[in-house]
Amino acid sequence: MKTLRIVFCILACACVAAVVPVAIFFEYYCLIPIAGAFCFGAAMLLAKRASVPKTEKPSFMNSDEENARINEKLREKSDKEE
Repeated sequence: MKTLRIVFCILACACVAAVVPVAIFFEYYCLIPIAGAFCFGAAMLLAKRASVPKTEKPSFMNSDEENARINEKLREKSDKEE
């Protein structure tokens, strides 16, 4: 999914970059790359929304209570999967 988001971002940027030359030569046809940029931007956001959420992991930056809570959630999740 991350690769798909990057591709959509590059396509949206390419559409934005194409607006100026198209506007210089073809005037109102510049609305086509603008619409493309909005479509690819929306597709990028939808791909980001559909991605799998990250799971919490214990860290030395967390307090002991937070790490205990995270470890408990991870144990419960692994018990449900078995």
